[in-house]
Formats: sequence, structure tokens, C-alpha cells
Amino acid sequence: MSFTRKKIVEFSLFLLILFWCIGIFWEVVYHFYPNAVIYLPILKYNYSIVCHTEPEKLFNIFHFNSLTCSRCTGIYFGGLFSSMIVLFSSLKTISLRLFLLSSVPMFLDVILYSSGIYTYSKYFALFTGLLLGSVGFLYIHNSIIELLNKPEGKN
Repeated sequence: MSFTRKKIVEFSLFLLILFWCIGIFWEVVYHFYPNAVIYLPILKYNYSIVCHTEPEKLFNIFHFNSLTCSRCTGIYFGGLFSSMIVLFSSLKTISLRLFLLSSVPMFLDVILYSSGIYTYSKYFALFTGLLLGSVGFLYIHNSIIELLNKPEGKN
């Protein structure tokens, strides 16, 4: 894949993730742009497919809720952050080991919360999501590029 085409794909991924992240805070957006409220039911449905959206785990901004829980919000914004880094650098691949290590804090948080050892923290869930989302995007980035570069009809 040529350098230019690779950058176009990376920029497209960045824009896609950016629009996804903006949608997470759509209740705030339509407060400033009231006509945008027509997209809210569609967005709520789409985000509910990928997140449990339990009300007590949503971020509240100016009396408006995010459309995903704090952990999912962290994962998506971590991906956005990493896609921005990829645009302006020539990162190499991330190892599976680093990817798995970055998921350990999230799994520990889920296990400790689920077992009742401590109460849910939106900010710790956000942090563990950011960590997994940023490393996870870097881990799958090259696979996405290779997939989009693969000529049709080739296995």
C-alpha cells in the first residue's frame, strides 16, 4: 500500500472514530443544535447494541447523559487518541503480550466490582477503558490496513 493511500485509510479511521465519539455525547450536542434531536433515537439504539448503558454508569454533563457507560466511553476515546497518534507517527506493531497486559486492569476492575469488593468508580472504569482502547486500536491497526489493502479475490 502506498504511503498516501495508507494515510487516507488512517485518516478515514480517525474520522469514523471521531464521529462515533461525538455521538456518545449527542444529548449535549442537541442542546446546542436542537434540530439534531432527530438522530437521538437512532444513536441510542446503536450504542445500546455495544454497551449495556446502565444509567448509574453513564457520565452526566450539564444534566445530560452520555450514551455509553464510562468504560465503553474510555475504550472509544482511547481508540480515538491512538488513531490520532497513528496519523502523525510511524508506529510499529504492538505485541499481543502488551495488548493482554493492558486488559488486566479492566478485568480486575470488573471482577473486583462484580464480587462486591469495592463500589463502581466511573473514573477508574474510564481509565481502564482508555488504556485498553488505546492499546487495542494500536494492536489491530496493522490488521485493518492489511485487510483494506488486500486485493479482491485473494485469500
